[in-house]
Amino acid sequence: MRIGIDVGRATSTAVLVDAAGRVLAEAVVDSAPRTGLCVRRTLAALGPLPGPVGAVAVVTDLARRPPRPRPVAVLRIAPGSHAALAPLADWPEAARTALGGLTGVVAGGSAVTGGSLGPLDRDGVAAFAARARDAGVRVFAVCAAGAPARPGPELDAAAVLAATVPGASLSLSYETGAAGLRERENATAVNAALGGWAEELVADCRAALRSARIAAPLCFARDDGGLVSAEYFARHPVIATAPASACAARGALARTGLDQAVVVDAGARSVRCLVVRDGEPERSTRLLPGPFGVRLALGAPEVVETDGAEADAVPATVARLLERVPGAGVLYTGGRAEAFGAPVGPGEPPAGDRERGTGRNATRADTRTTVRTGAGADARTDARTDVRTGARADADPAPHGRYPRLTDAARYAARADCRIEVEQVISAPGRAELDQALAAVRDHALSRCVAAGAAPGSVRIESLAHAPVAYLPAGVHRVTVRAAGAPAPGATP
Repeated sequence: MRIGIDVGRATSTAVLVDAAGRVLAEAVVDSAPRTGLCVRRTLAALGPLPGPVGAVAVVTDLARRPPRPRPVAVLRIAPGSHAALAPLADWPEAARTALGGLTGVVAGGSAVTGGSLGPLDRDGVAAFAARARDAGVRVFAVCAAGAPARPGPELDAAAVLAATVPGASLSLSYETGAAGLRERENATAVNAALGGWAEELVADCRAALRSARIAAPLCFARDDGGLVSAEYFARHPVIATAPASACAARGALARTGLDQAVVVDAGARSVRCLVVRDGEPERSTRLLPGPFGVRLALGAPEVVETDGAEADAVPATVARLLERVPGAGVLYTGGRAEAFGAPVGPGEPPAGDRERGTGRNATRADTRTTVRTGAGADARTDARTDVRTGARADADPAPHGRYPRLTDAARYAARADCRIEVEQVISAPGRAELDQALAAVRDHALSRCVAAGAAPGSVRIESLAHAPVAYLPAGVHRVTVRAAGAPAPGATP
C-alpha cells in the first residue's frame, strides 16, 4: 500500500491505495500552518491502516508558506564577463539583498563541449571561501562553465570550500540546472537558498510519520509530477517548489483516461490552467518566474494562474490554451470545478460543501473531515469531525474515491514513480562515438534515478531525445533523458 498526501493552502487531502492502485481510503481535512501537522491530521483521518505502507508521497507548493532565503555565497568558475552578466545581476533587488549579495568569479571551467578553459584558481576559491566565512555565510552555490559536460572544476572547488569552511552546505550546478551558464547558476543559487526550507519540511513530515507509527520511505513530488526521495529533495529542493497543479492534472488524466486536454485546477483562491499533451504537462521553453521572483529555466510545466477573484478571465485563458491542442477537451480538477461548467461527477460534494472548506484551496477553515474506509468500519460523528464510511473499495462504483476532483493530486502521488531528468551536451564526431556517448548518458540517468529514491530493479528510461546544437561545430548534441522507477522500500529515518 502507498499513501499520497496533498497539502494545500486551506485544505489537505490523503489517499491510501493498494498495490494495484485502487483507492482504499481517503481523507479531506483543514490545513494547518505547519506542513507536518497537516500530514499528521490527514494520517489520523485515514484511520487504522490495514497493513504496512510501502511509501508516503507529499505534494505541497512553496507558495503555501513562502520562506526567507538562506544567505548564500555564489561562486562562478569561468572567464570574466561584463558587469551586466555578473552572478545575480538579473535577480530582483529584494532577492539579491536577501541572499546577501556575496558573489565571486574565479578562473577555470570548461567549454560547453567539455574542453578545458584553463586550470582552476584554487587560491581564488580559498580566498572567496574565507571571505564568506568571515561574513558568517556557510552556504555556497558553485557554478562552473561547461559543468554538465565536465563537472571536475566544480568538484575540485567544492573540496577547497569544504576544507576552508568545515560543515559548509554546497550546491553544485552540474547536479541542478541545464546547459546554459546563467540559467544553471540562478537555479543553483535558488536551490542553495531553499535548503533550510527543505530540511525543515523533511523533518516535519518525518516526525508526522513517526507519530503515526508509519515506517515507510518519504517522497516529495517534483514540479513535473514525478517523485524524489526526501534525501534527494533536501539536496535539490528547487525542482519541487510548485508540484500541485501538475500532480492534479496527471491525476485527472488518469481518472478520465484522456491523454491530452486543457486542465483547469479550480480553487477558491486561484485558478490554474495548463496544457497536457500525450499524457505530459506541457513544459515551458522560456524563463519562468520561480522562488523569490527569480526567472528560471528548469523545464517546469507552464501554468497560467488567475486570482480567484478574477474568475471571469478563466474562459478566455482556456480558449487561448485550446488553440495549442486542437481537438482537445477541457478537464476540471479542484474544489470549484462546477463554477466553471464542470458536470457533477459520481460522489462529487455539492458546491456548498466546497465553499465551506472541502475544496483543495477553500476559503474558510472549518473542522470538517471526510474519510472513506473499508468494510466493517463504523460511522461516527463528534463536534469536530464528520467521518463517513463505505463499502470495500473494490465494490465501490467510484474507483477513484468519493471526491475524485478534490483528491486528484494526492491520488496521483500515491501511485507515482520516482522520476529524474538529465540534460547534457556531448561531442561525438561519428555514429559509433554518438552511440557510446548516449549510452553513457542513459547509464548516468539510471544512476541518478536510483539516487532519487527509485528501487534499482525498477528503473527504466522513459524517453531519450537528442539533437545537434546549431550554433556549435558538427558533432555536438544536446541530450535529454528521463528515467523513472518505483520508490525503493525502506523505513523513515
